[in-house]
Amino acid sequence: MNLKSKLYQPDHWRGRAEATRKKAEALADGKAKDRLLKIAVEYDKLARRAHVWQMHKDEDDRWHEEEL
Repeated sequence: MNLKSKLYQPDHWRGRAEATRKKAEALADGKAKDRLLKIAVEYDKLARRAHVWQMHKDEDDRWHEEEL
């Protein structure tokens, strides 16, 4: 896994969610707007998963350093 990849960065997903919400706000059509808002929620979930993954990765790194 490449930790530097933006896919593992919570801010990447938060930015996508924010941009998607802005696009949704600009739409008058309820159906398209609702779809974009659902996509934004999924991006928020990915941001939370990336954050949790980073926390666990940091804990694992500290654990391995203590072994040395």
